[in-house]
Amino acid sequence: MEINQILGFKPKDIKYFRKAFTHRSMNIKDSEGNAINYERLEFLGDAMLSAVIASHLYLEVPSGDEGYLTKMRSKIVSREHLNELGKDLGLITLVESKIPKGQFGDNIHGNLFEALVGAIF
Repeated sequence: MEINQILGFKPKDIKYFRKAFTHRSMNIKDSEGNAINYERLEFLGDAMLSAVIASHLYLEVPSGDEGYLTKMRSKIVSREHLNELGKDLGLITLVESKIPKGQFGDNIHGNLFEALVGAIF
């Protein structure tokens, strides 16, 4: 599977998408010595998902109070749910790693999903 198939379009700048699927075990650095892997994009994607879901809930659930909206957002962006989304998309097939794919824990799926969102952003 290729990123184009998952996204439904061909990204103009593929470098962020390559980074989104590069595991730290590859031990790649840029010219300034910064690690090239998905972890920073995962951080960004996590924040973006939370913000987008919060905005959606705010607009679509006008009767929801802060506590209810927070609970709903937490369920939607839960590790379990993100892992499921990453698995459904088959993101593990795109990861570049020195670790065999079968040795990753379940969280790799959600991590890759968040990194993908970060790359899209």
